[in-house]
Amino acid sequence: MLFNPTLNMPSVLKFDTADDLAFPTALADKLGDIEPSHLETASRILNVISRYKLAGDAFLAKSHDGVNFLAQIYSKVVASQIILMCLPAFPFKSPNRSTKVLGRLPDKAEEFALAHLNGLCAAIGDIYAPGARLMIVSDGLVYNDLLGVPDKDVWAYGEALRALRAKKGFRYIEFCRLKDIVNVDVPNELDEIRYVANATNFRHALLQQFSKPGYNVSLRISEDEDTCLTYRGYIKFLETDLQNVYPVGEGRNTAFTTPWHCSIAFKLDGTTITGHRAEFDANDSFELVYEDNRPSYFREKSDLLSWATDKGGITCEPLYPAGVLIRPAAGRGALSIRDVDGPKVRALAQRNSPVILRGFSHTRSRDLFVNKSGDLGKPTGWKFGLVLEVKDRGADTRGLNNVLSAEWMPFHYDGLFKTEKRVRDDGSEVLVSTPPGFQFFTAVTESPKDTGFTLFSSSTLLFKYLPTHLPLSSLRPLTWTVSTSSFNSTVIHGLPLVIDHPVTGRPCLRYHEPWPQSKTRFEATNITIENASDHGLDAADVSAALVSLLHDRRVAYYHSWDKGDLLVNDNVLTMHTRSDFTAGCDRELWRINFD
Repeated sequence: MLFNPTLNMPSVLKFDTADDLAFPTALADKLGDIEPSHLETASRILNVISRYKLAGDAFLAKSHDGVNFLAQIYSKVVASQIILMCLPAFPFKSPNRSTKVLGRLPDKAEEFALAHLNGLCAAIGDIYAPGARLMIVSDGLVYNDLLGVPDKDVWAYGEALRALRAKKGFRYIEFCRLKDIVNVDVPNELDEIRYVANATNFRHALLQQFSKPGYNVSLRISEDEDTCLTYRGYIKFLETDLQNVYPVGEGRNTAFTTPWHCSIAFKLDGTTITGHRAEFDANDSFELVYEDNRPSYFREKSDLLSWATDKGGITCEPLYPAGVLIRPAAGRGALSIRDVDGPKVRALAQRNSPVILRGFSHTRSRDLFVNKSGDLGKPTGWKFGLVLEVKDRGADTRGLNNVLSAEWMPFHYDGLFKTEKRVRDDGSEVLVSTPPGFQFFTAVTESPKDTGFTLFSSSTLLFKYLPTHLPLSSLRPLTWTVSTSSFNSTVIHGLPLVIDHPVTGRPCLRYHEPWPQSKTRFEATNITIENASDHGLDAADVSAALVSLLHDRRVAYYHSWDKGDLLVNDNVLTMHTRSDFTAGCDRELWRINFD
């Protein structure tokens, strides 16, 4: 997990994989007869939730009774009900704004934390139609007075979080205030004045309704591990929260896990680092970036992130979980496609793809689009010519299988079936794949916002989340075969599963998601990992693990197209696909491949 949203995490995040929780007998004792398909769905949901736990966290490593939790999920699945989760978190920013955080309001750290949690719910929705919702209960008013944080700051932080959710479309996340769980006679709709005026009443009501007479906190800390760990966590953060208010000495060692206790920084390859503001302030390789006229995050310095300064320049915004959004700093239309710095965009895409350029003018001019592809690299035509018009053509495949359809596509890289025959040293011929290095898209129409996504999965993130039994070193020697009756009935053997990027040297996945006839009304694509058993691996297990990670919401960026969007994607660094959409809808992209 990018951030641990709270020290007192719910049991929902305390378990390992669903394979460790196969308790049909114990479940039968609790629930009676079990429907196997519902149990499988519940186990898959638990597996998704388990992905988001902190690896190696001592608090999460304890042994727990998984039967009770799996039973809760199973009961929801049987009733086709939404999976509801609750998280006490996001209280207020640390009062230490000089060395720890960037201000009193949410910044890019909170944005990425919410995106991560929203992705957890979306991932459950991918496999379970009723989906999931996460209720974030802000516990800020419970203890803000202990840290000298004004009640109005707690209000401002909560309101800004709600605005951030709306702006970024985190539709699976809801918020709950302290007033919603205690009996206080206040209006449903609060403003800052009413909130601050009633803050003390909220705290008193909480004590009256939920405190336990005779509760001995010292005894509880000494006897209960959960309470002890929570206490130690609070002490750890209090030291840095209050270090400027009540200094207690030099040099602390600390952990930075929650967005309200740290700052976030982005490396050029899109990977994130969290730490105290003072660390990044003192690091010459990072610069502070402002959003909405206030400091938001740090990023690795690079001249790739600046061009067209004579016309106002650009803004470069990191995307979750990967990618960059570039816009004219002076506003929509201030720059045109002619102003796009092709070599810099190309170099940036090789490190962090996709690169989306939004708000540039003249992006739907075919001539200018073609000209800009030449600025980015060497355009490479294929059987469809230079420009492919990507839209739903029904049954007219034009030899491109389901590319020109409205159905979901498999994860792939472009040009797998762009082949040529080459002569070996012994004089024999071999068919080799000659894929291009990049894709260049422009959106010539407005696309639906809730369907027809283009998904991009970066090898940088995919390899980060490999299961322990499949390290990168075990994947490097593997090769695979692809065959399909489409694309001139192509069959290619000996394709490497992992290659090194020609510019950065970083390992990159080269694969095609298996696509049997059961998944398509067009031609199936058959994939076989050739030599897994030679290296002590199971081919089906390797394929399943890779496909799962390609679709993993911690890895896959879902792009919703705005009319006029330009997009440059490194065809080596990432793999991509398209989700399904309503047949015949007004969704059209133009694509040029280039090297």
